[in-house]
Amino acid sequence: MQKTSNSNTYVDIIINSENLSDLINRVSAVNQLVSSDKSILEEQQKDVNELKAKQDSVKEKQAEQQTAIQKYEEEQNSIESQKAKKEALVASIAAEQAKAENEKAGLVSERNKQAKAAEEKAKALEEATKAVATTQENDSDNTPAVTHTSNNDNSSSNSSASHNSKSTSNTSSSSNSGGDNSSAPAGKGYGAMIADAKAQLGKSYRLGATGPDAFDCSGFTQHAFRAAGISLPRTSGAQYGAATKISASQAKPGDLVFFSYGGGIAHVGIYVGGGTMINAQNDGVKYDNITSGYWAKYLVGYGRVANF
Repeated sequence: MQKTSNSNTYVDIIINSENLSDLINRVSAVNQLVSSDKSILEEQQKDVNELKAKQDSVKEKQAEQQTAIQKYEEEQNSIESQKAKKEALVASIAAEQAKAENEKAGLVSERNKQAKAAEEKAKALEEATKAVATTQENDSDNTPAVTHTSNNDNSSSNSSASHNSKSTSNTSSSSNSGGDNSSAPAGKGYGAMIADAKAQLGKSYRLGATGPDAFDCSGFTQHAFRAAGISLPRTSGAQYGAATKISASQAKPGDLVFFSYGGGIAHVGIYVGGGTMINAQNDGVKYDNITSGYWAKYLVGYGRVANF
C-alpha cells in the first residue's frame, strides 16, 4: 500500500510541473525520493533479516540451555540415586558388622563359659586324682610289712639265733625294697609335667615363643614335658609324628591332643581328662573344652609320648 501511494504522489508531482525546467527538477527530485525510499526499504529489510537471525539465535541458545538444564537434572537424579544406593550399602555393611560383632561377643562369652567350666572340672579331676594317688601310696607303704610278717610266720624254729638273724636280714631287704617303690610312685613324671603346665596358666601367647613369659602351643607342651625329663620336638606337626596314636577311649591325662584347620597339624595341647586340655592359644595359656564348642570341630586325635 505504501508503494502504491508513493507512486501516485510521484505522478502528481510530475503532472503538476509548470514548465520543462520545473519538470526536470521535479523528475530529479522524484528520482532522489525513489532512491531514498529504496534505500530505506533495503535498510528495513536488512533490519528485519538481522532481527530474525537474532531471534533464531536466541531460540537456538534457549534450546541449548533447555537441553543443558535437562541433562543437569538427569545427572543430579543419577547422583542422588547413586548416593541413595551407597547409603543403603553402607547401612547394610554396618548392620552386617554389628551382627558379626554380636556373634563374636556371643562366641567369646560361650567360650569363656566353657573354659571356666573346663577349669572347674579339671580342678575337681585333679583333686580326685590326688586322692587316688594318696590311697595308692598308703597301700604301697603297707604291703612290705605284710610280706615281712608272712616270712616270719613261715621261718624255721630249729635255730632261734639263726632265725632271728635271717629274719632281720629279710626284713631289712624287704623294707628297703618297699621304701624305694614308695618314694617313686607311678605318676611322679605326670605330676612334674602337669605342675609345670599349670604354673604357666595365664601367661600370654606369642608365635615361636618357648617361655618363660610367653608360649606358642608346641613351645608350651615342650616346656611342660621337659619338666618330667621328656624331650619333645619343637613343632606341633613333629610332636604329632613322634606320638603313638591312640583312640579317644584310650586317652588319659598326660596324653597330647592334636588339631588341624585343614592343612596339617596346626595346634597341640595337653589332655587333663574330662574332655579338657591345657593349651597355649590366642588368649594365652588356659583350660579349654575339646569335646564341644570351638575346638571340637578341629580335633584330629590323641597321641601318647609318655606312659605316666
